Amino acid sequence: MHRQVIHKDSGQVSEETDHAITSLVRTPQDFYALWRGHWQVENRLHHPRDTVFGEDASRSRKGAAGLMYFRDVLINLLHLHNLSPLRSIRYFSANPNELYQLLCPS
Repeated sequence: MHRQVIHKDSGQVSEETDHAITSLVRTPQDFYALWRGHWQVENRLHHPRDTVFGEDASRSRKGAAGLMYFRDVLINLLHLHNLSPLRSIRYFSANPNELYQLLCPS
């Protein structure tokens, strides 16, 4: 797949080519939609866990799945309250009682 990419930060345009092997018979537009869908999953699920919790740098091997579920629940809870995960984690680190109030309302 060959495409032009406009980088948001610099405004520069670059050419990119991605390669994939598949047995699917689809139109180029279908493949493009599938490819974009993959990155939506990355951006929606994995990127927030890594930026907020540093998950890619984590050396935890045992219990990694449990931590992943806990982190997902926390990120979704913050989204449910229209809170930015990264700013909220920093804020609640300094104000743990407020986090308790959010998690356990009276």
